[in-house]
Amino acid sequence: MPSIGPVAPSERIEVIDILRGWAIFGILLVNMTHDLPWEYLISRQWTGTADRIVYHMVDIFAKEKFYTLFSFLFGLGFSLQMGRAATRGASFLPVYSRRLLGLYLIGLIQILLVGDGQLRIYALLGFLLLLLRRCSDRIILVLVFLCLLILPVRYAVTSGIRELRLANPQTAREVVREEAQEAVEERQWEQEDTRVHSSGSFGEIIAWHAPRILRPHLSFPWVATWWWLGMEFPLLLLGLYAGRRRIFLNLPAHLPLMRKVMWWGLGLGLLGSFIPHFVDQLRDAALPYPTHQLTLLLWAFGAPALCFFYAAAIVLLAQRDSWRRRLAPLAAVGRLALSNYILHWLVAMFLFYSYGLGLYAKFGPLVGLGLTLLIFPLEVVLSMWWVKRFRFGPAEWLWRTLTYGKFQPMRLQHA
Repeated sequence: MPSIGPVAPSERIEVIDILRGWAIFGILLVNMTHDLPWEYLISRQWTGTADRIVYHMVDIFAKEKFYTLFSFLFGLGFSLQMGRAATRGASFLPVYSRRLLGLYLIGLIQILLVGDGQLRIYALLGFLLLLLRRCSDRIILVLVFLCLLILPVRYAVTSGIRELRLANPQTAREVVREEAQEAVEERQWEQEDTRVHSSGSFGEIIAWHAPRILRPHLSFPWVATWWWLGMEFPLLLLGLYAGRRRIFLNLPAHLPLMRKVMWWGLGLGLLGSFIPHFVDQLRDAALPYPTHQLTLLLWAFGAPALCFFYAAAIVLLAQRDSWRRRLAPLAAVGRLALSNYILHWLVAMFLFYSYGLGLYAKFGPLVGLGLTLLIFPLEVVLSMWWVKRFRFGPAEWLWRTLTYGKFQPMRLQHA
């Protein structure tokens, strides 16, 4: 039986690589301005106007928008590879299972080095996607809708139970005591997290990250997967659906759809991003229970909607020759998406951890924005230089070698 091989450069769809490059930029932006220690220091340490403006703008326009785009592209790539295998009469399941196992192993290294398990999450959800690959389009879309409801329903139940306990004088004091204790423990964790990363040894940092390898498995599937299934997985399913519809294989026929997605995504995305953010800033106000639940529902659909606005707008711009030339450098970044993502780890380790410059928690979101605007252009230049000489990025080469069980040729063969 024929086997699946790596995608040749001539078979790549440029606009998908451009979208991957755009997602890589967004992930770097969020990591540098929002996801490190700023989320719990913004109200205590970085109180300047510029830092707060950057933080809130990123929270509204970028947070949860670029990882969701990356999830959609992961599902889309899954669907396209499955289609290629079917066309060639090749076996898809064994090769893709090895591919996911390779990604899982890289994800374990990611957890140990930087404490983030995003790649491991994609590997686990990829196996779930394999189980659903033969479901009909209607079932896929129903699952997308149900998954998007997971987080709002879960928060509605947990906050509803809290409201009932607060309304009962016998349990109200217990709730206040539990939340006060949780606040103390959270503050202690934040202090230790800052200490370990800014002044701890390499061994201490690895030891601090190591428990995160086991924790999701110990709680699987009841706790750790709520966020994955409610945020990342529906986008993987939509990527699978888009691949089946051959939207990116025949873009000219689907441009009217892209325009609808762009405008609906903009409207729903802004509504579902501004209102929840504004309400979140009033967390100490006595807002009615239904108000909180409505904002969570808006957020669950608003974040993916804004993600699709960005994607559809880029696709439409890329149909024009002038804009395609401007966006082409992003395609180089997208072709090396995994290598560039890992490069972000290395930069973060050098900048923030004690065995590098030790800048963890020592500057705010404004400086993080400046670093993003400095690092990403260098990343673009490096990626463009690399793709002219090599078939894969270093991480992609390792991933494909693990997948196919043999060393892959790296250098391009020019005629």
